[in-house]
Formats: sequence, structure tokens, C-alpha cells
Amino acid sequence: MPRLTVRVAEEILRKEALKLDKRVQLMAVSQSKEKDAYRVTLLKDGKTGSAAIKKDLIREYLAGEGKGNELRRALGKAVSHLSIRYRK
Repeated sequence: MPRLTVRVAEEILRKEALKLDKRVQLMAVSQSKEKDAYRVTLLKDGKTGSAAIKKDLIREYLAGEGKGNELRRALGKAVSHLSIRYRK
């Protein structure tokens, strides 16, 4: 299992975001104010939003334990929030 860094987290989250919605782009992943989470910034249809994703979810995904369901659910909430929040 690769060591969890911001770069590894960014690659994983980028792939999962594209699986959820092809129009979503991952703009940035950075360390959150909380030590156990990453701050993810997403772009969809010219609108941006952010969410905190716990490091444990990404570690489980890398280990193959969670099979990505919890990670997809957390990321999906952020993507759906962008869709609902900025609907015309």
C-alpha cells in the first residue's frame, strides 16, 4: 500500500470524482485544519465548492477494505451539493 500523501490522495479523488460525474474537476487537495482530513475543492459548470474528506476513508480505499463505497459516498455528497446549490 502506498504511503498516503496529498499527491496520492489527489490522484484517487480525481479518479473517483470523474466516475461520479464527468463534468466535475478536482481543483485542489490540501491539508485541512483538522489533522485527520483533507480539504477537497471541486469545480462543476463554473461553480466551485469544497468538502472535507477524512484520511481514514482514503486509507481504507487504498487497502481495499472499504471497496471505495464510503469514499464515493462522501465525495458524491460534495458533488451533489454543487449540483443542487447552483441549479438555475
